[in-house]
Amino acid sequence: MIRKLNRLFQDFFRPLRLGIGKKIWDRKNKKNLDTIKEEQIDMSKVKSIIFLRYDGKIGDMVINTLMFREIKKRFPNIKISVVARGAAVDIIKYNPYINSIYKYEKGKESELAAEIAKENYDVLVDFSEMLRVNQMKFINQCKAKVNIGLDKEEWELFDISITENRDYRNNEHITERYGAYLKKLGIKNFDKKYDIFLEKNKEEIDLNEGIILNPYGASKHKHFNSDTLRFIIEICNSLNKEVTLIYSPDKYKELKEFLDKNRDLKVILPENIRSILDSAEIIRNSEVVITPDTSIVHIASAFSKKIISVYPPNGGKYGVDHLVWGPLKLENKILFCREALGVGEEININTFNREEMKKRIMEVLGDCL
Repeated sequence: MIRKLNRLFQDFFRPLRLGIGKKIWDRKNKKNLDTIKEEQIDMSKVKSIIFLRYDGKIGDMVINTLMFREIKKRFPNIKISVVARGAAVDIIKYNPYINSIYKYEKGKESELAAEIAKENYDVLVDFSEMLRVNQMKFINQCKAKVNIGLDKEEWELFDISITENRDYRNNEHITERYGAYLKKLGIKNFDKKYDIFLEKNKEEIDLNEGIILNPYGASKHKHFNSDTLRFIIEICNSLNKEVTLIYSPDKYKELKEFLDKNRDLKVILPENIRSILDSAEIIRNSEVVITPDTSIVHIASAFSKKIISVYPPNGGKYGVDHLVWGPLKLENKILFCREALGVGEEININTFNREEMKKRIMEVLGDCL
């Protein structure tokens, strides 16, 4: 109850807080109009670009990799830097198209902004749908010559806006939205493939060229429960396919307990997954990936794997989750769970149609036989 009241309190005051923050930080000392022609950057005047990806979202960073590559292919001398946070740093730590990575830490935004400002970046690219006050302040203090943002036409802080219904549509795949950013940078035709570069000569981890099952989503409501895990594994085992489970390091004990109770199943549980790149290495050597709606969908897409994924009903809150954030290839299989039972209740990812899941697995594995 206390948590719910606190959430209501925060929701009530958020618009006021954001409004005050915008009045303070929505300003830019100098408009570099000579770098912009007809809402497009003159790339002949650009030597450096910095991308802000401070939300720590792994899947978004995976998709962003197409932008780094496509810019570097056409403008190899441009310095590309990325502000990243948490496990998303791992996604780009070996990326050859990125010159430098700044690690974002809450509470230390001003120190980082001052460091970035010294580099005098020509272009700053932000992807936030809604800016919190500390993010407004951070962008202001980075002092890039040109700022590009999402749906920021009414902002002084931004020189160029990627605007819905003009530059992109909210029901298109996210690669189209990122393509709208690329067009502002003079790139019209681009390859949508994602990049994940893995560490060379690292300690080997247990690999299985078969079925990868990821039980975990972004929240507990998007986790496959033990009953769902057993159901999916039994189907794969019936087709003579062993299953490898992947996980974040804090979930190993939980999965070990599951396997101790289900010793009849043919399952591999790697003991040494320590980072998202370890999971990516396992996915790279797989045939099929089964996962709830999460970053693993995009990592599997990066390696062109066959994917079976489960999404919220009817495309989530805005009806477009599966369209915007689905697998890169349309032929991959998407299932939906059922609606929440009551008002205020969360969806349960385990309520997908089991017969449909069985059919999808048999179809995909049949293609692999």
